[in-house]
Amino acid sequence: MTHSLTYDPVVDAQPLPRVRPPRTPPPGRALVLAPGGMYLVDTTEHRLALDLRLPGRDAPDAFHCHLRLMCRVTDPAEIVARGIRDMSAAWYDPLHARLRDVSRRYGTEQLREAEEALNTALRRVTGAPAVRLYDARAELRALPGLLEASGPSRVRGVPRVVTGPRSTPGGAEVLRGEVLARKEEPLPPPYPAPTRRASRVRGTTATGETRTEETRTEETRTEETRTGEERRSGEGPVTGP
Repeated sequence: MTHSLTYDPVVDAQPLPRVRPPRTPPPGRALVLAPGGMYLVDTTEHRLALDLRLPGRDAPDAFHCHLRLMCRVTDPAEIVARGIRDMSAAWYDPLHARLRDVSRRYGTEQLREAEEALNTALRRVTGAPAVRLYDARAELRALPGLLEASGPSRVRGVPRVVTGPRSTPGGAEVLRGEVLARKEEPLPPPYPAPTRRASRVRGTTATGETRTEETRTEETRTEETRTGEERRSGEGPVTGP
């Protein structure tokens, strides 16, 4: 695995000299004599950087963690005995195991809380007898495409689960569950025109509309005028002896 920043603590390896004794190493170096040869080990401090994928509460790969820390060899003989040649790779598994136990307690909507918890756990990381670790700092972000966020849904009664942004054919980013377009149902056909039928009230129209009150009042006045004229002329309906 390739890490952002690492180093090889073994600067040089040579076979054991048969006659001349080895020279005294310069400052910041330690000479280790082993059955396989003599090794020059770097004992100065170095910065390491690791990129970790950490689980969340609801996803196995919810977070990307960029981890930076300082490192210094304190036991050169142990470094040679264990054959460590890539310091970041040597610490990947222990640090990943420590941090994943913390990150899985949080969802991606709790990004800041998870990052604070990781940095609190890193304050207790001091390394091992052969290597000292210090000034560790984690920067956390949610992995794109694996974002799990719970929140109110646009559909009443259905929890909202977001699994990350995706792109539409036009290039715009949308969230799953978001309404992009809606196909409206066709409107029902208009009501059929009323059929022509005979009216029960004389004077109604063919479509069943009755005369207005104003029309009936006007006809009553005309009937009364006609009756008065008949009385004045001596004509009128016959009512019997």
